[in-house]
Amino acid sequence: MAAEPSPGLRILLHQHQKDRAPVHISSHADRDRVLEIFKGALSRSGLPSEFAWQTVQDAIKPQAENEADRMDWVDKIRGVIASLLQSPFLEQHRTGHEDAPVRGYAYGSGRDLSVGDVYRRLEDDTIKGQDDALRILREISGNDLCAECGAPDPDWASLNLGILLCIGCSGAHRNLGVHISKVRSITLDVKVWESTVLDLFRGLGNAYCNSVWEEMLQHQHERTNESDSLLLITKLGPTDPVAKKEKYIQAKYVEKLFVNREATDSEVPSSAARIWEAVKSKDIREVYHLIVVSDANINTSYDEVDGCDLCHLQSTAEFQNGLKTSDKSRYDPALCQRIKESNDSASCLQGWSLLHLACHNDDWVMVELLLLFGADINKCDFHGRTPLHHCVSRGNNSLAKYLLRRGARSSLKDGGGLTALERAMERGAITDERLFILLTERE
Repeated sequence: MAAEPSPGLRILLHQHQKDRAPVHISSHADRDRVLEIFKGALSRSGLPSEFAWQTVQDAIKPQAENEADRMDWVDKIRGVIASLLQSPFLEQHRTGHEDAPVRGYAYGSGRDLSVGDVYRRLEDDTIKGQDDALRILREISGNDLCAECGAPDPDWASLNLGILLCIGCSGAHRNLGVHISKVRSITLDVKVWESTVLDLFRGLGNAYCNSVWEEMLQHQHERTNESDSLLLITKLGPTDPVAKKEKYIQAKYVEKLFVNREATDSEVPSSAARIWEAVKSKDIREVYHLIVVSDANINTSYDEVDGCDLCHLQSTAEFQNGLKTSDKSRYDPALCQRIKESNDSASCLQGWSLLHLACHNDDWVMVELLLLFGADINKCDFHGRTPLHHCVSRGNNSLAKYLLRRGARSSLKDGGGLTALERAMERGAITDERLFILLTERE
């Protein structure tokens, strides 16, 4: 998550500074005591993921979406408080004296900052984060114009399609449903624009995405069949009416009317084999292309790719369909001959999904793309291991936390009867506090 406070947090901080009575600090002991008081106030409240923030006049009880977000809010509020209390002789005045100097503020440039400067700096940092995302996204090829109608300076986006849109076309995309297009604002939905999502957009962009979704339309001048209905369709313009935009966008993404669909050819590798190789080679554009133009299944498993390399006769589906606990013991990864011989838990690929493979590659951008297109985040391999199991078993805590934030279930047990938490504990004490909290959260 970005270092600067979210807009909601910034508003709370500003309101707190505006309303509170003065805090006078005349010694190191006073400073430490006040800091402890604030720390005590920033504790868990009664509801899940809620925390109390006690001001002089009243209590504020925000509720975060989950435990990880709650910790992030608390950490950032504590950070600002600690920064404001760096000076042993700091004196913060009432509203109307906002410009009293604050020495040693951690975010400053060495000069004295007023309390008002501090909060203006927080606001500026948040706006800067929004501007940075907008600048990065618009610098990508074709992203200076709306992907649909060519309107300048688009400030909306479709996350899974990887394109930027004007506000008019974003409405038409919303009407398609989230299973087709996940629409977000670049300037309002600031939490969405993590570095992984920005990297995904860098790998795609309006120009490339339209070369896939509008290939037939872009090459229609090469077609000679005058009866072809495509010859009657032209690219949208910024001033086209809403009804025309909706019809065009429906034809483009639901009917895939302008996509150059792949013909079935027995002499070329299957779509499952090709998308597996594309994920393996971290080719984000080829994976995107195959998802759009072929019948590739986003939950393709290794069994469909190379049925000759399977070392177990039992079906992966038997485990996934819920055998009795006693029957599941034969799926224990500790009993797998291939894993025992190689001493590598990743040596048995049977039942692996594309998401398992992307996690094994530590390819965050690929993981994001697969999830946006509907990959099953809790899909089990032959040994009952989810992508989360794989990440914690290999010590990839950062990606494990990412999966948990995206909805991975920590309570699922693998063929050995162990959850992801128990697999993580096999590696020793869990020193990552946030990972521990996410793994132990109730689903």
